[in-house]
Formats: sequence, C-alpha cells, structure tokens
Amino acid sequence: MKMKTLWGLGFWVAVMVASAPALAQNPEADGLGPFADVDGSVHELDVAALWSAGITAGCEEWFYCPDEPVSRGEMAAFLARALELPRSADSSFVDTAGSQFGADIEAIADAGITAGCGDGEYCPAGEVTRGQMASFLARALGLPPAEDDPFADDDGNIHEADIAAIAAAGITRGCDNDSFCPERTVTRAEMASFLARALDLRPPAQMPGIPADVIDELSAPDWPTGPGPEGWRPLIEQYFRPGDVARAMRVMACESLGDPNARNRSSGASGLFQHIPRYWPERSASAGFGGHSVFDPEANVGVAAWMIYEYPGGGWKHWVCK
Repeated sequence: MKMKTLWGLGFWVAVMVASAPALAQNPEADGLGPFADVDGSVHELDVAALWSAGITAGCEEWFYCPDEPVSRGEMAAFLARALELPRSADSSFVDTAGSQFGADIEAIADAGITAGCGDGEYCPAGEVTRGQMASFLARALGLPPAEDDPFADDDGNIHEADIAAIAAAGITRGCDNDSFCPERTVTRAEMASFLARALDLRPPAQMPGIPADVIDELSAPDWPTGPGPEGWRPLIEQYFRPGDVARAMRVMACESLGDPNARNRSSGASGLFQHIPRYWPERSASAGFGGHSVFDPEANVGVAAWMIYEYPGGGWKHWVCK
C-alpha cells in the first residue's frame, strides 16, 4: 500500500489509498516495475501483467496514468491486443477516421464486440462506464448468461445481464457490498485488473528497475502552482488550519513576496516566512524538519505552522506582517 505522510497541526496524518486488487493485497512500493505511477498500487501487478503480455505500453515512458478514465478508443485497443484480433483498414463508423485507435475499433467491430454508440458512430473519445465495460468483456469473451443477479444497483440497466455474466466468471466483485456502480467511469488501473482477471494474466517474474530520475519526477511536489504568493496556496493549505489559510497567505506574501529564496540583507531572515537563521536549527528540528534548509519551501512553511500552533508562546507575533 502506498502511504503518504504529512506533518501538520501537531500530528501526523496518514493518507492511505486502497482498492480491490486482482492479484495481490497491498504490494509495497519497491522501485521496480514497468510504470512508476503504479508502484505500490493495489493494481500494480495487474498493470505489469498487461504490460508483460504486450497489451499496454502505458501513456508515456515509465507512466501508466492509472487514474485516467478509459476511453472507448482505448477500450478497443485493450481488447484488440488482448485477443490478438486481426486489424482492418476498413471503417464501419463515421467518426473514427484519423483516430489512433481506428484499426482497433474496426477489429472489435468485425469480431462482433461492438456495434458503436449509435447513428453510425463509435464515439472513440467517450468515457467507458463500468456497465459498458461489462458488456465489452462479456461479448469479447463469449460469456454465458448467469443464473444469479448479484448486484442490487443494476436492476433494469441495459448492461445488467452482462454485469451478472462477468461476476459469475470471477472478473468482478462489484464496487461495494452488493453494488456494481454501473454508471461510474472505469479508470485505466481498474481496467488492468478486470483484464488480468478475465485473461488470467500474471506479472513477469522479474520487474525492471524504475530510474531514479523518474521516481524523483513523480514525487516532486505539486506546488508552486503558479508564480508569486498564490502559487504556494496548496502548500499553505497542507499545514495551516482552514480558518488561518488566508492570514498565512497574507503574512507570507508580505514577508517574502512568495519567493522561497528571499533573504533579508539586514537580519538574514530567510525563505517564504522569513525565519531568523540562528533560531532555525532548533525550531526546524522541533517541528520535524531537522537538517532541512531554511530555503526548503515545505520546511519553511511547516516550521511556521509549528510556531503558530505548537511553539510555547507561539502565535502570529513572530512576524512583522500580520
């Protein structure tokens, strides 16, 4: 399981991301695998299985984009590769000319897996729902009708029979208790697990090592989000209580103009919140940022929040700007 730990407001907050994997429970991030952005994900082994089978090359080198929705074009490509369908240069639909998935779309049409979205169109850019995914898979695999109706939230849904069929085949366990969530969009990570179960795919015995620079790129902070003080708002929101964010933004803007490398030539005060260097080692260590530079944006903001909420005799009095 991938865990991101944030310091703030005098306590540690653990944010854990969980979902239902097909092959393993909560793999640990280990720097290995074909894609950096699923390392440690519950879908990691299923994505690796698709990669090993030649069904996916990701969205770019070393990245799979697991949280992106699956488009109907991408669905066609997944199925055409997985089933090794012959490609065709013909076009059964009026809206697939020029699509990178045109040949894949025609392949699944020739195989009777799709009849399009209506009016002679396929809608390649449309997002695939879980219900639609069930019908794609049921047709592609030729699944027989199921005797049971395992989910309560698909009654009357056009995909109900296919949802029951993939459940009977062990391809899905639903989204929650006795629900399938047929109208919810399928993500690329979820699609990997559905296909891995459907085709009984396994990840490679040996995973490639993810380059260190790729891991660094992935773990780079999401801030600043723009130039000037406002770009640091996401970072401020991580460390200051909601009612104090606006004030913290004003103080930071006044003290440093949002420049993380700002330094007062007279006092030596440095960074976003202009901490005095002689106090920095002790305060940063107490706040959990021992060894960090005063010019480290997150450490600078984190220590400022610590001084407001935890430091004896703390509060806003430490700053000239109020």
